[in-house]
Amino acid sequence: MPLFDLNPKESPKELFAREKELDELVRLTEAKRWVAILGPRMAGKTSLIKVANVKLENAGFKTVYVNLWGAQRTQGLLNALARGLNSSKGLSQKIKDGVRRIEGVSFGPGGVAISAPKKPMTTTWDLLTAIGREAGDYVIELDEIQELAVISGHLLKILANIFNTYSNIVFVFTGSMFGLMKTLLEPGPSSPLYGRSPAKIYLQPFKKEQATSFLRRGFQECDVKVSENLIDEAVEKLDGVPGWLTLYGNNIAVRKLHHKDALNETISEGLKIVKDELEHYLEGRDRAGHISALKATATVARWTEIKGAVGIGKGSTVNDATVYNILESLKAAMLIKEEKGVYRVDDPMMKTLLLTSKLT
Repeated sequence: MPLFDLNPKESPKELFAREKELDELVRLTEAKRWVAILGPRMAGKTSLIKVANVKLENAGFKTVYVNLWGAQRTQGLLNALARGLNSSKGLSQKIKDGVRRIEGVSFGPGGVAISAPKKPMTTTWDLLTAIGREAGDYVIELDEIQELAVISGHLLKILANIFNTYSNIVFVFTGSMFGLMKTLLEPGPSSPLYGRSPAKIYLQPFKKEQATSFLRRGFQECDVKVSENLIDEAVEKLDGVPGWLTLYGNNIAVRKLHHKDALNETISEGLKIVKDELEHYLEGRDRAGHISALKATATVARWTEIKGAVGIGKGSTVNDATVYNILESLKAAMLIKEEKGVYRVDDPMMKTLLLTSKLT
């Protein structure tokens, strides 16, 4: 059941309608170009990375996948990096002699372990240096890089030093276009990475025809018959977001739910996921302003309508700069889109959440 497996895809034959992006990612990485994969959550960024790893490892690269979701600070980065090293085939063993000399790092039966180093950024640099000093080429994939926004200044310096010192290390980043990712992709003259921004690969939701074909093929793989009108309804409700389509297909093919129950269960689970992610995004931001703008754009809105909604939500008059900053933040996070002065929420789950919940 490759297409409807809820885990990230790990084989080229399991990846659907992403051949162009896969070939581009592999080509750029083999050329030692750093890459940023952009797209909303549930679009398949992690699957693209993990499938590319199969091809890259066949080409002689060692790959290190680092899941940064929830990491935020340097200790979180170090712990995530250690997990990635321990999951990479044979890499932790290869660097064990080097890491034993690093403050705050030890090597045991489970591989690399991190304690509480006094200078965590120095430890991060030393750990990456231990990799770079080994023979061979390495791809380090930082998934959800925007999580490290709090330590962006220090991290950018480390990345610049790696770029200058170890040409055998290639970084691949994923995330949304805000915070640290935006700084990576649009470095100013004062940035350590000025003139060295990663190449961009965008992952968009499936088009309607692709989404329909995805469900058809998935049901064929599972030998499950679902009528075209039910598939059409699912695509209409879930749009082309690969993660939601996969969850719906899994609910029918694996859990054996009927169409209506499968669709309702998908929407219910999806609402929980997007609510958690929205709460995570709102941390440290103007909550009332952002929620008001999102609710306005759930049914499409123009600038003046959004400004009015934000003013009502905040209980005070707001200026254009405030509204501009909120909208730019939401666009960068890929929560809304703008076309010809009209703003809208695209993700069907986010739209449903905003229209039906009592978010404040």
